[in-house]
Amino acid sequence: MGRRNLGDEANGRATLASSIYEQIRDEIVTGALAPGEKLRIEQLKQRYDLGTSPIREALNRLSMEKLVVQFDQRGFVVAPVSQEDLHELTDARCSLYGILIPRSLEQGDTQWEENIVICLHRLNRAQWLVGDPARLNPAARMAHRDFHRSIIAAAGSPPLVDFMDTLFDFSERYRLLAQQNREAPHRPTSNEHAEMADAAINRRTNDVLELCQTHVRRTAALVDRLFEEQGLPGSNYR
Repeated sequence: MGRRNLGDEANGRATLASSIYEQIRDEIVTGALAPGEKLRIEQLKQRYDLGTSPIREALNRLSMEKLVVQFDQRGFVVAPVSQEDLHELTDARCSLYGILIPRSLEQGDTQWEENIVICLHRLNRAQWLVGDPARLNPAARMAHRDFHRSIIAAAGSPPLVDFMDTLFDFSERYRLLAQQNREAPHRPTSNEHAEMADAAINRRTNDVLELCQTHVRRTAALVDRLFEEQGLPGSNYR
């Protein structure tokens, strides 16, 4: 019998845990796993056809990321949502834009400019709806995040840029929850994105900052209105 390669085994477990982490995370962000929903290990094992260890590791990572809440005796639940949290997310994104946009526009080169154009083109060509009118195309969501990242990508601060991606996903969760079961889940924003790209490439720092912050706050205000109409799922919104 050949000797087991412990390094390969460890890498395999890490890859499996990362894969299930991404799956559960995406289902939380898109609302497939609702706020406050219990995440029972046995049910998740059957759902994903996996053992206990990778699922528990994934839930621990999501707990650290605040997308899952862990209780000592009751296990894990999907993190709740709240109006206050939405406002804090919006303020945090706008504040970080104030740091990253000036740096990115100052340090951005030709390749950075070209990437903005490419990301905008991909976003404009993306098909947002896939069958169910309340379900958005994952590729379109990724194109949207990639475009926003392209504006700040040259800031020279990878941890902060990565954190902006995380805040984008958290905000996306609110938007998708608010727009569930509605006929028009996507607010037309192509003109806003085009203005942001043009201002960035032409190094109009104040304009880019205002456009990005307005874009974020406008979407958050729409989400707020939808929650006022239909309530916040899985949470005591009022």
